This record gives sequence, C-alpha cells and structure tokens, in this order.
Amino acid sequence: MSGRVMIVDPVSTNRIVLKVKLLAARYEVVPCASFSEALDKLEAETPDIILVEASQLADDLSTFVATLRASRLGESLPVLGLGHFENSADRLNTLLSGIDDILAKPYSDSLLQARIRSLLRARGDGQEPDLPDETRRALGFAESAAIFEPSGSVVIISAGELVGRRLALSIDRLRTGHAAVVEPERALEMRGSAVPDLFVIDARESRTRQAQDKVFHLIADLRSRSDTRHAAQLVVLPQTADDMAAMSLDLGASETIPAEADADELSHRVRALLARKGKLDRLRNTLRTGLEAAMTDPLTGLHNRRFAMSYLTGLAQRSFETGRSLAVMVLDIDHFKQVNDTYGHTVGDAVLVGVAELLRKNLRSVDLIARVGGEEFLVAMPEACADAARAAAERLRQRIGSTPFNHEGKEPVFITLSVGIAVAGPERPLNDLSAIESLLVQADGALYRSKTSGRNTVTLDQSAA
Repeated sequence: MSGRVMIVDPVSTNRIVLKVKLLAARYEVVPCASFSEALDKLEAETPDIILVEASQLADDLSTFVATLRASRLGESLPVLGLGHFENSADRLNTLLSGIDDILAKPYSDSLLQARIRSLLRARGDGQEPDLPDETRRALGFAESAAIFEPSGSVVIISAGELVGRRLALSIDRLRTGHAAVVEPERALEMRGSAVPDLFVIDARESRTRQAQDKVFHLIADLRSRSDTRHAAQLVVLPQTADDMAAMSLDLGASETIPAEADADELSHRVRALLARKGKLDRLRNTLRTGLEAAMTDPLTGLHNRRFAMSYLTGLAQRSFETGRSLAVMVLDIDHFKQVNDTYGHTVGDAVLVGVAELLRKNLRSVDLIARVGGEEFLVAMPEACADAARAAAERLRQRIGSTPFNHEGKEPVFITLSVGIAVAGPERPLNDLSAIESLLVQADGALYRSKTSGRNTVTLDQSAA
C-alpha cells in the first residue's frame, strides 16, 4: 500500500471516481462527504494526505485547515485542494486558506499522482523523528517550533536574461534581497554559500520535446548534486503542461506554477517554499548538532565513552576481517586530583582541554581519540603494531610532560601521563565482543602497572610484547 488518502468532497460521484483512481495506484482511500466527517474520522483512519474539493467547500476551507493544524494528528498533514479555479487570484485565495497546494480541474491522472507523491515526500522530509521525549530533548528538539518570517536567497534560472529579470521583478515584498538571474550551466556550478535557498526555473518557453528534456535534466541534476540537493525548486511552466508538471515533480521539483500566475501568486509560492526550506534546514541542523552532542564530550570536544565503545567494535571487526593489527591505549593523567585541589577545577578543566588538543595534534586522523573518564583517555590505532603503538605513546608522554599549561598569568602547571597498551593481531583475533572487552581489560591492566611502577610510564601488555 502506497499510503492512505482521505477524500473530502460533497458529491458522491466525484468521491467514487477519485477513489477508483487512487485504489488503482495502490492507495488506501477514506472518502468523506464533509469537513466534519473528515475531522471525526481523523484519529481512527489517520491519513497520510487529504484531498479536498476546494471550489464547492471554499467557504469553510480556512476553518477546516485551522482546526486540522491545531490537532496533534493533523498539524503536518498535507492538504491538496482540487477545483475549478478561474484565474490566478482565485488560486491564490484558495492557497491562502492554509492548504499546501492546488490542482486545477480538469487535471490528468499522471499529474494527480505526481502531486500526491511530491507532497508525501515533502511531509516525510519535514517530519521530526519519532523518538521518546527524553531522547528528543537530548537531541535538542524544541517542544514547539518558533514562527519565523520566511526569508532566504532566490536564484532564477533562465536561458534568456531579459525574460528572467522580468520574472525577478515579480518576486517582490520578500526579504530575499536581489533575485539573481543565471543560465542553467552557471546554476549547476554553484557550490557552498553561493547556493540559494530557492531555484526558480523559468520553463515558460519550453514547448518542444528537446527544450522540456533540458528542463528535466536540470531539475534532476540540481537534486542529485550534494551542494544543491537541499535547495527548493519552483518550476514556472507553459499553460496546459500537465505531463511536464508531473515529470518535473517526480524528478524532484518542489512545486510547479503556470506561466499565467500573477505577481501575488508567485510571491505566495516563493514565501511558502522559503518557509518550508527554513524549517527543513532547522530540522537538519537540530539532528546534526544533537547527534554530535550525543557522541561528544562537551568539555574537550573528543568523542565520549559511548561513541568510542561503539566505534571500537567497528575497528575490531575490520581488524578481524583483514588480519591486521589494532592497538588500544588507555591514558591517564597522573595525580590529577592534586591539580584540582591545588589550582581549582577551572585549571583542571583547562588541563583536560590542553591534553585533548595535544592528542589530536600528535595522532593520526584515522586514530580514535576519546575521553572515557574524568582524567582518562582512550586511543585506538588501526593497523598499528606493538612497536608503533609504543613509539606513539612515548611521544605523547614526552610531549605532554614537557608542555606548560598556563593559567591566568600564574606559574604554569606541568603534568605527566601514564599509558597502558594492548594490541590485537592475527595471533590475537578480535572475533567477538568478549575478545574486544578482553583487549580493553589488558590495556587497563597495563595502565595499572604504569601507575604502580612510578607513573609517567608507558607499559605494553605482556601478551603483545
């Protein structure tokens, strides 16, 4: 089943015809004769999208959408309005009710299906992950999203600069700055901060098959490239171009708009797409920063113990599969409690941060570095034999021992480091979790021997010597 579609139409014949078309496309269908029936069925049926006969139900459409958005189940449900729209102003009035998009009758089956698929994709992209409340808070998801004035950058892609600039003049009353006009080749070269929030693709003169294919390739290329794939796309199409609209949506366009649309309708579409893009950007940023926080030690910026243990399992698996060695170091700052007791925790924190930075600078980029305890660090070195691991540990011990940790202009603090090492290799394969745990226990044992033998020492586990 492709999803569940709720139909709201007071005419039974319309509901039946639309239901047959959607069933043929493997959708589950929930027909309703009125808005009140739709709201009553909302919780029991839980649709993925709602199709509304927007012309005949225009008077109550805004109230229905407002009620829907205020409910837990309906706040993110896409609503597609179907109807006979006389002109651009009529379409805009319908869009201002709060629905996501409209489809003017008569429409082709292919365009209806493409529009439904596009709205369902947009809903999936914009949904926050279904997580327990504690996890949501830990990852930084707010209880309610703030409402921002839609803003962002717009680039118009047009083969004709004059035509494109006329289109740019129609995107008014928006806090987007100047809407640049570029040719398709230039748009595909955009990278990094040069990429806009929205591409408006001017396809009004694309009436031949060759011209349409160029537009299709442009949409697909923009969506497939890493730099431009998250930018919204609004395609301005010739009149009566249902097949082209359907293909554009299926290739990744966010929305399409007919060439006859006036400045007000174009402005509304642009504002809506910029608002959606802003919401998606905030969602991605929340996920990224939340996940980084979940696996990072907040003081030093190194990986934390939870991430380190998980990542170490992957390193051990590769070591077992390739037969190459894996060295594990456990490093501990000597007499760290005395640092805190003598100089205070602020200085102690500065020492931890300084040690973390020295570890980063003096180890390879492929090495795992983590803070796994108060003053304890873990380093995993893939493809490092016992001699290489010992040499790296000695270098670290000497570098940290000779580095002054300055604080508030007072006498610098010097510290020493004790290190324990264990190494796995062909003769000690890491073929299961118990073998990984055993390797860590051996490294801890070697660290204990460094501590008991006077500290400021590197000890290699005897079985790896």
